[in-house]
Amino acid sequence: MKKMILFFALIVSSQMINAQSIWEAGLFLGAAGYSGDLTPSLTPRFQDFAPSFGVIARTNINNHFGFRTGFSYLKLQGDDENYDSRKSRDFNFKTTLIELSILGEWEPFGSNRYYTDAAGSVNMDRLISPYLFAGVGLLGGVLNTNFTNYQGSNETILAGIQKDKSYGNSLIGISVPVGIGVRFDINKTFTLAVETCVRASFSDYLDGISFSGGPDAKDIYLSSGLLLFYRFGNPK
Repeated sequence: MKKMILFFALIVSSQMINAQSIWEAGLFLGAAGYSGDLTPSLTPRFQDFAPSFGVIARTNINNHFGFRTGFSYLKLQGDDENYDSRKSRDFNFKTTLIELSILGEWEPFGSNRYYTDAAGSVNMDRLISPYLFAGVGLLGGVLNTNFTNYQGSNETILAGIQKDKSYGNSLIGISVPVGIGVRFDINKTFTLAVETCVRASFSDYLDGISFSGGPDAKDIYLSSGLLLFYRFGNPK
């Protein structure tokens, strides 16, 4: 874990040295959901979403590419009671996740934001501009999985419950976030963004359930919400 954190810090430091002089500090507020052993569909239902928030630092590498690092707090939850076909099993869970991420951004229309006038002064146009982002994250979680409502006698499920309980109630892993967003320049100082991010987790234990559910598929989680950035510094 210490080596991974050091690796992340080295990447952040190297990118900051080479970045432009425009910086943004932001707050994220939204909701998070997951797809795994308690969701028969690829996307979660409304009942399964829970609040999430985070803090972000961002800078530009050039007019089209940016770099950001963030710390997120997310809650994931699911309940078999939400699905008629799963009520006889009646598992449920709540997981608290924290995530440290490093992301690269591509903003195709970013070069239109700043321009130099005839006097040589750098000016800014307010844009409504889409962007894509992807990167890597380090995640840790606390699992709270409830198997006690299961009253069946299926030997495969009962054996799976015992295996899943032996996993414990903590999680450490790697995520790969990929997402899309739209930035709205309010003025020279503030920017509002709307974005959605999907993360591959490489783990089947975001919900604490694997052998008693579907051990052949890994869990994914997603978040959607608003970001408010404060911009400072001057463009080169």
